[in-house]
Amino acid sequence: MAGNRKFWVSALMSEDRQLLRDLQRGQNGAWRQVYLKYKDDLLTVARSLVDDINTAEDCLQEVFVRLASDGCNIRSNLKAYLLSCVVNQARTHIRRRNAQSNCQVNMSMHNRDSTDPANALAEYDEIEAVMQALEKLPLEQREVVVLHLQGDMKFRRIASMLGVSINTVQSRYRYGMERLRQLLINKESI
Repeated sequence: MAGNRKFWVSALMSEDRQLLRDLQRGQNGAWRQVYLKYKDDLLTVARSLVDDINTAEDCLQEVFVRLASDGCNIRSNLKAYLLSCVVNQARTHIRRRNAQSNCQVNMSMHNRDSTDPANALAEYDEIEAVMQALEKLPLEQREVVVLHLQGDMKFRRIASMLGVSINTVQSRYRYGMERLRQLLINKESI
């Protein structure tokens, strides 16, 4: 199994290197391919950091418009670079609205294969509970938790992106996860 995962990771990295070459050459449709490949991951991260899906979509659009107009200066990991841009755009939005303490996270119901409405409702309730707990975390902890769990980023990459030490990132993650557990346990006891 570990060998199979390494194969897929290597294939994805190779695909990203080709996309970067296409972007640097200015090939038509390269930005579209990047957008189609990463839009769901980036939108999930943005949606977890800002208050609604429309704002998350705006953040994502602003990132791609800026990247397409500025040209391609990406030198390494494409996904990490895009995640960094989305996080920075979400931060800018949050600062602009001066709503760090009032930031709400909403998550729309994912398209599920479940044909049972009761199961779909239970899944939605679970997602909503996690998202409500997540919105109560300080922004610094929420960023690290979201980037690690939803963005699939390693702590070292997050530390580099945020400009803090890896120990700080690990502490924010640990405290954030501990707080999430407390919030979710307290919700279940109600």
